[in-house]
Amino acid sequence: MDTACEILLSARRIAVLGMSPKPQRTSHAIAMYLRGAGYEIVPVNPGHDKIEGVDCYRELAVIPEPVDIVDVFRGARYQHDVCAAVLAMSTPPKAVWFQLNAGGEEVEGKLRDHGIEVFVDSCIKVVHSVCLGKR
Repeated sequence: MDTACEILLSARRIAVLGMSPKPQRTSHAIAMYLRGAGYEIVPVNPGHDKIEGVDCYRELAVIPEPVDIVDVFRGARYQHDVCAAVLAMSTPPKAVWFQLNAGGEEVEGKLRDHGIEVFVDSCIKVVHSVCLGKR
């Protein structure tokens, strides 16, 4: 948990891969929680130009500024695609956060080999709340 807290407390920009514009979706709710906690949220969803008034990018590689964390809301069957997309970024993130049921087990080692911290089957909102309690 300490590594997760260190990353969360030092991060500023979080790409939310698979963010939905629908408020009832978990990806939207967690992104709004993170924005409320002071993070800059970068939505990534090929079906939208903007979400919550923020530019939405079609893929990770086209985000113009580096991000600290990629928060993954994609099905586990896409974990290899997610890994390839993260490794194609011009500046790798500090961490990739595979939300619950988003996979990550099969690509964790490969991402770590590239110096990226990986969190698998973990809710970033829950961990962030725990980290705030540790301050």
